[in-house]
Amino acid sequence: MKSKTILPALLICALAAAAFCACLTGCSDGVSETTTHQTDETSSSENEPEPSEEGMYDTTAVANAYISGDTSGLSEYDLAIYNAAAEALNTFYTDGMSAYDAVLAAHDYVVTHVTYDLGELALIGSRAEESDSPYGALIDGKAICSGYTTTFKLFMDMIGVECITVDGSALDEVHAWNMVNIDGKWYHVDCTWDDYTPDYEGRPAAHIYFLVTDEVMRREHVWDEDTTPSADSDDLNYYVNNGLYVTSVSQASEIIAREVAHHATEVELMLDKELNAGGIPLSYPEGVGGYSYWLNEFESYNVVIYHVLWE
Repeated sequence: MKSKTILPALLICALAAAAFCACLTGCSDGVSETTTHQTDETSSSENEPEPSEEGMYDTTAVANAYISGDTSGLSEYDLAIYNAAAEALNTFYTDGMSAYDAVLAAHDYVVTHVTYDLGELALIGSRAEESDSPYGALIDGKAICSGYTTTFKLFMDMIGVECITVDGSALDEVHAWNMVNIDGKWYHVDCTWDDYTPDYEGRPAAHIYFLVTDEVMRREHVWDEDTTPSADSDDLNYYVNNGLYVTSVSQASEIIAREVAHHATEVELMLDKELNAGGIPLSYPEGVGGYSYWLNEFESYNVVIYHVLWE
């Protein structure tokens, strides 16, 4: 097979070494080299602000300016971020949205509009780079984990959802992500790990690390849990709340067929541990040449993302 055919599956695999990738009917032999997010210390630009004490961009000034409507105290750099953030917010947020819907919309916006910056990496705690802040994410369209994290936090601060950043590691590399408080319960959100590298046009957001528990995060993430709120609720699990948790082969096959009929490029499902992702009958309407899939195994369930190979 040509490497190009299997490429979507391999790009997804690059994100998490613990995941399993497979190519189903329509794919052929051959494996391309994958890449993972790595960090390198780089110097900063003269026009960028000093990082906060935590080593990441401080969203306070921009968020307060948005809430008050007064931008007079913003630096030129922060004003550029303010304008980009306000413009972005207007595309996905409306007054009266539930906290869940607002958090989901912000997560999906960040994941689908930001590309992971493999060329401009900086260690968290070093002087801020553009890719390390909302400037890189919202204006340049590129960021590293702290850029994803501070951009998501900025959106949360602007709309009034309690949100914190978490400094830790993932797969033995320095990493950052968020936690949000919805209806008195805390959940983890990792926009970086719900994005794959490199992006492809029209790629939908994944939701494997959206509103998840400490237990889920512990699979690859490490942090000082004494410094963060406990996240032990499954109440807002994305797959359960969107009818994507399946316990039978027929149920999975039906959902995949429905999504493919609407020309989906990817289908996300949470599978009962007893189900085999590779054994589910798949729909092959005109134009579909095959599928590849990415399997993430967790303690109590599996998450599979089927990539539809349109001809």
